[in-house]
Amino acid sequence: MTAQAPGFLDKSSVFKGCPAAHTFFHVDPHSLATMCKVGRENPVDLMSEGLDGLLRLHGIADAQVLRTGGCGGCQLSATCRVCRPLAKAYQEAKAPLNTYRQHGSEETQ
Repeated sequence: MTAQAPGFLDKSSVFKGCPAAHTFFHVDPHSLATMCKVGRENPVDLMSEGLDGLLRLHGIADAQVLRTGGCGGCQLSATCRVCRPLAKAYQEAKAPLNTYRQHGSEETQ
């Protein structure tokens, strides 16, 4: 999308948190529940834990959206527009910085 409409995606609001695992969650075909389709660390196995395992998801989600890892020392993290799990997926794929480091204006980058 960025290549097709440059400048369009950088108009989103600053990331202030996510309701993942608080208002929704993702379950894959193997009954592994995660906070969302992107943040898949620490899945809850519904077959072994049952529905009570879903009660742990909000804590897992809150820990995953913190600005850690590749974002921990970034001085622009307060103006970032991308959630941490998505930024981590881009970093692991060695994607160019402009695909996930969306701070709004060119001057701040």
